[in-house]
Amino acid sequence: MEPRDRAAPYHSEGLHGRLVHQLGREIVTGRLPAGGSLPTEEQLVRSFGSSRSAVREATKVLVAKGLVLSRRKVGTIVQPESAWNLLDPDVLAWRYEDEPSSLHLDHLAQMRVVIEPEAARMAARARKRSAARAIRESYHRMEETVHDSDEFILHDLAFHRAVIEAGGNQLLVHLHAVLEVALAAARQVHTRNVRRNRRSLPAHKAVLEAILARDGDAAADLMRQVVTNAHHDIRRERRAATK
Repeated sequence: MEPRDRAAPYHSEGLHGRLVHQLGREIVTGRLPAGGSLPTEEQLVRSFGSSRSAVREATKVLVAKGLVLSRRKVGTIVQPESAWNLLDPDVLAWRYEDEPSSLHLDHLAQMRVVIEPEAARMAARARKRSAARAIRESYHRMEETVHDSDEFILHDLAFHRAVIEAGGNQLLVHLHAVLEVALAAARQVHTRNVRRNRRSLPAHKAVLEAILARDGDAAADLMRQVVTNAHHDIRRERRAATK
């Protein structure tokens, strides 16, 4: 099993799966605020047409994610964000899939700046050169699909994943697999500007060339530019949307 498989979201099939995603999304987006109670078991059974066992199973999943706390005679209480498992793939997806806050996007960008430049340096210095093929192939797919936003997003994500994997550090691979859930959700919201996508290609190509040339310092610097420029683009887009 590849590390990123372990970052798979909770299944949404069945009544309790749908309950997990509906209630989790409402908690993470603030529609069910911290300190408040979830609807009662009876109310959820009526609203969703589900069984009591499905409601209880869904509640257990939400407790495991840190979103709620069940107490006898009190009910199921929504927890503050500080208690959430922020690296849970579902929590990440719910946080970024609709309209993430500027603060949440800043935090994601900061994580990328910490991780991805050093990963590019490691990829450039890796002994196993065959790993760079996936980076090259993903870049070529980005070129080919630059006018198709959905396809471009997939290959852009694959490019950054391939850089992480080329470095050979399995802890970083696993961490990035979790963060990729947030990256994918955020890009579905923001990466829709074909002109911006086209403009990003030379920067990605420069990272690729530095890795192929085994220039770790250049690869790190260039990757830092890629991730910071992407964040600046999102900020500009958000400011323009509010005018």
